[in-house]
Amino acid sequence: MKKILVFSVLVILLIVGVFAASSAAGVGVGKDVSGFVDNFVSKRGIQPESIKNIRQVDFNALPKEVNIENIQDSNLAIYQVDYAENNQDKKVFVVAYSVEQLRTQGDLIVASDRRNFLDFGFSGVMRDSGFLETGAGVETSAAKGYVMPRDGSITAISTNLDVIQAIPGQAGQIEIIILKNGQPISFGNTLSAETIGVKKDYDVQAKGTVNFIAGDIISAVAQGTGSISWQDVITIIEITTVD
Repeated sequence: MKKILVFSVLVILLIVGVFAASSAAGVGVGKDVSGFVDNFVSKRGIQPESIKNIRQVDFNALPKEVNIENIQDSNLAIYQVDYAENNQDKKVFVVAYSVEQLRTQGDLIVASDRRNFLDFGFSGVMRDSGFLETGAGVETSAAKGYVMPRDGSITAISTNLDVIQAIPGQAGQIEIIILKNGQPISFGNTLSAETIGVKKDYDVQAKGTVNFIAGDIISAVAQGTGSISWQDVITIIEITTVD
């Protein structure tokens, strides 16, 4: 799976204090890279007006000041920054993801998805059905739950619980149902309860299948069928937002 990267957070800075000017094999950089490097090094005390040149270093001809082993990511690049300070020529090396390479591969995206988890659970014994509690120990309901602060999607759910009563040979199951504003959505977990013991289930779905908007309330309920009972429910619901 290709990594989704955000240009503004490309961060690995390798500073090498070199006081003698030298030439290194490399190629010029575009305005995007130049602007990024200018901004990045200025936060480290190097003034943009003191920068004389920025070039991308050839990995096959690394300067002696750079000693980096086992780099296997073909998207990485090293940028040499030549600058002057106190009438002396110096240089630093910025190691980051190559913007040109990422753009060529179509991987450069302005924003990336962010995933968070809503914690639900119940430590006691449950029969028939019941609302799960939040991670803070507050029981949810059709009107009470996690309030979404951003727009996004529900993209995964997983559950672990302990079936403590079951009738062998008789069909029994437990459903973990997600509610949005009190209404069930068509996505959840289904666990077999034909035998006693610890059970688990997990499901994922594509972003955009079940959406929510800021202000929507997400809660969860456990519902059983058959002559069963269960305890110690642990459920997490994954939400995906774009910022």
